[in-house]
Amino acid sequence: MPPPPDDAPDVRVRVLPLDIELTVRPGESMMAAAQRQGYFWPTRCRGQAICTACLFEVVSGGEGFEPVKPPEADVLEDLSDFQAKRTGQLRLGCQARPRAAATVFKRGVKPAERPRRPISFFG
Repeated sequence: MPPPPDDAPDVRVRVLPLDIELTVRPGESMMAAAQRQGYFWPTRCRGQAICTACLFEVVSGGEGFEPVKPPEADVLEDLSDFQAKRTGQLRLGCQARPRAAATVFKRGVKPAERPRRPISFFG
């Protein structure tokens, strides 16, 4: 699939249960958009589609996401039994790229902590 055109619009995605709205740029993953806007999105593998910690459920607007591609497809195939118990589509936050408004459910998304400055004894 070709990259989105330069004039593609940003999209708004609501993230529950925190109930925030993220602005996602064309071609940007959900996790990258959250991090850019100062939110922590759970991950252990830092976006390599390995750990599944970034997994979320699409509540509405699933047809507005880019199609699943490898390596996300491989990971989701391994989760097919878990998917069968869910009503919404499962996607990886590090890979899923919305092209239209959507609502997703992802526990653990929260405002990122600001890095703490080390205490200095010398001013």
